[in-house]
Amino acid sequence: MTDAPRIWIDGFALSLVNGTGIATYAKGLATTLQASGARLGVVYGRPVSGKGDAMEREVRFFDARTQLRRPLFTRIKGVLAEFQRAHRVPLSGVVPAGISSAGLYSHFTTSNLPPVDELWNANDIFGRAVVNFRIRRRLLALKAAGAPPPELMHWTHMHALRLSGTRNIYTIHDAIPMRLPWATLDHKASWLGTARALAASAEHIVTVSEHARQDLISLLGLPADRVTNTYEPVFPQAHGLDPRMSLARLRSTYQLEDRGYFLFLSAVDPRKNLARLLEAYLASGVERPFIIVGSTGSNARQELRLLTEANGTRSADGRIRHLGYLPRQDVDILLRHARALCFPSLYEGFGLPAIEAMQVGTPVLTSNNSALPEVVGDAALTVDPTDTRALAEAIATLDADDALRGRLEVEGPKRAEYFSPERFAARTAALYARLGVTLPGARA
Repeated sequence: MTDAPRIWIDGFALSLVNGTGIATYAKGLATTLQASGARLGVVYGRPVSGKGDAMEREVRFFDARTQLRRPLFTRIKGVLAEFQRAHRVPLSGVVPAGISSAGLYSHFTTSNLPPVDELWNANDIFGRAVVNFRIRRRLLALKAAGAPPPELMHWTHMHALRLSGTRNIYTIHDAIPMRLPWATLDHKASWLGTARALAASAEHIVTVSEHARQDLISLLGLPADRVTNTYEPVFPQAHGLDPRMSLARLRSTYQLEDRGYFLFLSAVDPRKNLARLLEAYLASGVERPFIIVGSTGSNARQELRLLTEANGTRSADGRIRHLGYLPRQDVDILLRHARALCFPSLYEGFGLPAIEAMQVGTPVLTSNNSALPEVVGDAALTVDPTDTRALAEAIATLDADDALRGRLEVEGPKRAEYFSPERFAARTAALYARLGVTLPGARA
């Protein structure tokens, strides 16, 4: 399409091997932009130089030997130039983009690359941006080598970066490092300094709930008209097996039955409130097993302290099991067949697992604070996440009350429609239009 605008996003979240919420957002945005008629470019920060011929650059970009961490002195040396440069990575087909492993992988692969029209890489740019901001207290300038900049650069995460010669907008998903500083390992002074720098220089700030929007307005002093909530897109399950195969995998791989277990889906860290949730589950008297799916984050050991068997993955009686980080297909199966998803997080900017469960008709127990009541509406059971007794009573109710579960199974998918890809596309197109960029394929 000759009138298709060139829009770039960053590949930071896309490159995370075990990416969850922000990676899902970035993939959703990439899919939306392509479906809306944009010429999509993605700027990655692989620690790879732009030297060499086209074939060499393409192969080196996907090389599993490439190390993701660089010594501090290397990064300091790398930010001394006035501009950092992004170099085009050829998409000649030397590396087949459609081939990737079906299992979990520990390195960057073609799985980390959505369909794109332009692929760019700036050597270690995200790490360099952090170091540059610590030293200079300003955004790191990035230029596209040998090509004009796009009409819009949409950074999907909070980076101390700015692409020269174009509009720069940034998605800030939440203000959790400020609201719950004890629960995250972010360097708080750098987080706040970067947020303030973006608030002062960005053409616009994007966020994913009205609650997060009000947080950013109040904490950063942003004018209300410079922050837009687009929510997150929740796409249908991409790996859906037919019901017979799905149940067969559930039973053979995990020894679980349809609607026969409770599920927790998230990285295990203090903000997710798992320790209190497990205490409530044990107090509820419910006999059905409790399954935990997610990688371990900071202070995970304390959250999992009741799991004393099998190297800390199982409770003494075997009812609680931590399965770790799983392939997306297995997550979808476990979500679809759970009796309920339990997600009483202490603070969320959006709360993607709750909507993913509701989308497939699985009842949800979640918190009555932060963005969660706004997102789930009346289609989930909400309680005070700090009240162990209330959590225990809610679990027992969801286990025994068939009528309640039946209502939530019906209302959940209806509520999830509010976050459909089509509605996200319309919200995004409306925002871009205000910035002077028209998505030709977007529906109003």
